[in-house]
Formats: sequence, structure tokens, C-alpha cells
Amino acid sequence: MGIVSTNVSYNSNVLRQNLSSLLRAYPFLNVQTVGNSVLGKPIYVIKLGRGPRKVFYSGSIHAKG
Repeated sequence: MGIVSTNVSYNSNVLRQNLSSLLRAYPFLNVQTVGNSVLGKPIYVIKLGRGPRKVFYSGSIHAKG
């Protein structure tokens, strides 16, 4: 099995577990919170690498209305 399971319903608890697993496997990652959602859940950012170039990837998902 990989670090991130793809056969479970995803929620903030699973996200937190995934981030912990990724940090254990890749200790050079820098995980930070940049605020909270309207539901009070942390919004995470993962930084990796060094150098003059910066790339931003967003994995945001909109909730159903």
C-alpha cells in the first residue's frame, strides 16, 4: 500500500493522517498552516525544494452548494 490510500472517503482527518505519513517518509517537506476554512479546519501548505524558481499548485476543491 502507498502513503496515500485512494479507496477511502476523504476528509480533514484523513488529510491530517496523509500529511503525517508524507512527513515521515519525506522529512525534508515543510508543512505549515496558512489559516482556517470557514468551518474552522486548518488550510495547509507544503513547501519543498530550494532555489530561485517558485511554482504554486493548488489542490482546492469547492463544496457542493
